[in-house]
Amino acid sequence: MTAGDTGAILFSKAKTCSVCGVLTLLGASTALAQDEIVIGGKAVPVEEDSYKCDMTAEEIPDDLSIKRLANCESAELIDFEMPGKDLRAVKFTISPDDKPISSGIRAELRDMYVAKNGEEVWYRISTLIPKTFPMEADHRLVLSQWHERLRAGGHSLRPNISHRLWNGRFVVTLWSDDVIERLGTIEGDGQILYSEPRIDQGVYHEYVYRVVWSPEDDGRINAWMRQCPPLRETCDGRWQDMIQFEGTTGYSNDKVDGYYFKYGLYTVSDFEVPFTAFHKDYWSGPTAESIGLSDPIFK
Repeated sequence: MTAGDTGAILFSKAKTCSVCGVLTLLGASTALAQDEIVIGGKAVPVEEDSYKCDMTAEEIPDDLSIKRLANCESAELIDFEMPGKDLRAVKFTISPDDKPISSGIRAELRDMYVAKNGEEVWYRISTLIPKTFPMEADHRLVLSQWHERLRAGGHSLRPNISHRLWNGRFVVTLWSDDVIERLGTIEGDGQILYSEPRIDQGVYHEYVYRVVWSPEDDGRINAWMRQCPPLRETCDGRWQDMIQFEGTTGYSNDKVDGYYFKYGLYTVSDFEVPFTAFHKDYWSGPTAESIGLSDPIFK
């Protein structure tokens, strides 16, 4: 892919991204289902296009993996029917009776790019938990995660950075060689970098990360966030500092080949009701400018 503008999502040459092209597929000759969803208390007509069941192999970008989708409802590209607006996102759904994938219930899309130790990468994504999300139901969910890619024969580790939702509490966790050494185990939650007691529902949370991947003390994680209305093309929310971390962010080169990003919904805990979340506007690239950021806070 080359740099360009899809209208609903911008992408650069970047380090490729799993949503590059995701929001351009509705022009393809696929069968679309008519439905409506509730966002911000408002019923909005949408067209839904399933990654697993509606799209052909040619319509799915090469830099996108759909192997972590259990069924037709796992991930659907949705087009909001708003007068004069072109609003699109990906709706992810998991249900208790979904077939497990890799020892968990998941509905995830994966960016095939693998960042290496020593590399600086900027990431950007927006996430919405709908008003209809059943917060009263027990849940320990992963919304998005940066995961290690093991070398052949390696033992599974823990995702380096992850966005988690624990019974309504939003948490960002870290795992690395240093965290494992300090804790003496790969069990548990790792190091908590950020926490909100209760995530706001019905709005997009836009996140920006600058990550310097390193198994040494020269790693960095800088993160910012803002809230955006769900049914607007642009966001004028004010960016806020979220994480400023210096230290080990990765695993040694003899353990991993690098790190990749995936997003959606995932859990290894038992749950009793379906859960749905929305993600949109995923970018990755070597600089803030390459993912469309010009605010002075990113300088």
